[in-house]
Amino acid sequence: MPATLHLDLPFRFQRALQPDGLRVLQTCSAALTDALNDARRAGRDPESDPAVLLLGRHLGRVAAGECPEAVHPEDDELRNACKQRIAELRDAPILVPLVQRGLGCDPDLINLYRSAAREALRYLAQTLCLDPTNYNIQQDRHFTADNPAISLFADSFCVTIDPCRINPGREIGWVRTNGRDGPWAGRQLRGPIDLISNVVRFAATVRRDCHLHQPA
Repeated sequence: MPATLHLDLPFRFQRALQPDGLRVLQTCSAALTDALNDARRAGRDPESDPAVLLLGRHLGRVAAGECPEAVHPEDDELRNACKQRIAELRDAPILVPLVQRGLGCDPDLINLYRSAAREALRYLAQTLCLDPTNYNIQQDRHFTADNPAISLFADSFCVTIDPCRINPGREIGWVRTNGRDGPWAGRQLRGPIDLISNVVRFAATVRRDCHLHQPA
């Protein structure tokens, strides 16, 4: 898979710049492992990834008993590289790579996902020419790390993003409904999360499958 901005996430760079919450070997090791995996998923060489290198140094310092909050001038080059990468990724869509990565139980990733999913569904509603009064976006009433579904409810259909780990490749579903809060009026169709990366095409799919009227 080729490396592009759209396959990478800013999270590991942000964590590398603010590792003060990583105070024991177990959390430091877990953060480094996550960063290694994220770099590989993004098609980047972990051996030269600035976040991986910074977190590796942090792990070594914690193992040596150094203060986890200390700032080291020799890290400036790596820190600047992390800041540059965050700036490059600032406007890149993160929902697809985030869901493909998996949320685990990390509260920071869950918050990123919640914001990105709502934004993606709002953009879908706009693409479908829905008036803001004709839809609402809400997370499952039992929203947890194990049940992170967020849905767009409109008057005659529903689209749900559900990155639950039991749904690999089926993270997004759409179905026609009888009213905004009514029951399904057919079988829910499901597909991979990257369908929403081309929102115009996905909107056309939803319009066709849910028998929605074309906008005037």
